[in-house]
Amino acid sequence: MIQPMLCQTGNLKDLSRQGYIGEHKYDGTRCLIIKENRIVTLQNRHGIIYTHRLPELVTAGMDIPGDFTIDGEVVFINHETGRIEFTPCQRRCSTSDFARVYFLQQQFPIVFMAFDMIKCMGENVTQRRLLERKNLLRNLLATSPDALKTIRYVPHRHNLEPFFEEVRKQEGEGIIIKDLNSRYQHERSYSWLKIKNWRFEICDIAGYTPGQNARHGLFGSLVLARNGRFRGCVGSGFNDRELRKIKDMLTDAPKISRPFDIREPYFPVKTSLQVEVKYYQATENGVLRFPVFVKTI
Repeated sequence: MIQPMLCQTGNLKDLSRQGYIGEHKYDGTRCLIIKENRIVTLQNRHGIIYTHRLPELVTAGMDIPGDFTIDGEVVFINHETGRIEFTPCQRRCSTSDFARVYFLQQQFPIVFMAFDMIKCMGENVTQRRLLERKNLLRNLLATSPDALKTIRYVPHRHNLEPFFEEVRKQEGEGIIIKDLNSRYQHERSYSWLKIKNWRFEICDIAGYTPGQNARHGLFGSLVLARNGRFRGCVGSGFNDRELRKIKDMLTDAPKISRPFDIREPYFPVKTSLQVEVKYYQATENGVLRFPVFVKTI
């Protein structure tokens, strides 16, 4: 298994850092394209092999000369809207049945956003500076125009604050800022920082899931709703005082029948309690991804 380099979490103040470049943050699945002795292997960040799940990446990798290891993100781009959607990508990457793989390949063709290299022409380039590695990557991909349809080079920007503002206005995921002199580290590093474009929303509380372990006797997460539709569950961002206060309010609230199925046990309640949450993005079904509790309303 090859451990990819991972980001630490940054904030808006980090956009003023000197000596950093910015790249788009993509809402997809991290993957390495490894080619050795004309054999292409695809590996995700946890070491799971995706080779048979994403055959178009294997074909594109075969079209690029030499041995290499390219780091990047698998994404699905909706050609009608031009927007990246996570759920189709997740379906592609989680499907291993051959017949299903072929069907989903036709329905949800993916592309690979290549942003770094670990090996180039068989040489380990992890000790080279980031910009050197990106130049190697761009030059390598340029040798195969056909592969560029599926494996796309990720450019960078130096003006971080205007770049983030552009991404925010486009409702993008955010950006990754990177030390332009950094070496490739097979671990989580402060040389790479993710600056997320958080969205905020006020939601109704439709219920709560049972608490476990340290939250036994409290609640696990709050079931969120907006305009009568399920918006997801939020279980992070609470301090101990907020957990106890909200639990008391939920315990006193009238119990009702379940307004919707969330595919896990929960206690539905009728309450006027609302919470503000921040979230990463909403799925095509309107479910908030990675919601975090901000405050009660």
